[in-house]
Amino acid sequence: MDDFISKILQMDEEARKMDEEAQAEKIASHAEVMKKRREVYDEYLESAKAHIESYKAAETKASQASWKKTQKHYDDVSRALAKKFRDNKEKWVEEIVNGVLSYNNY
Repeated sequence: MDDFISKILQMDEEARKMDEEAQAEKIASHAEVMKKRREVYDEYLESAKAHIESYKAAETKASQASWKKTQKHYDDVSRALAKKFRDNKEKWVEEIVNGVLSYNNY
């Protein structure tokens, strides 16, 4: 009978050890999953940051090119207007003066 009781106690002790090992494995597995999850998240975040920086650089370059094109257009228009003014200044002044003088004659 004592042998039977000691066998039961031994089996209970082994079952407790197995349960403790299973709990430890569960905790370790959970920790590993959390670690892997963090690694995947960090990799995704780094990839997203790299993509954003690449997109930002491309947009900055495109924006600068657009600005240069716009600036050139307005510089060309400004030069054309300045030339037109230089070429027609005397004529325009004369037309304005004659227009004002002729208006006063009525």
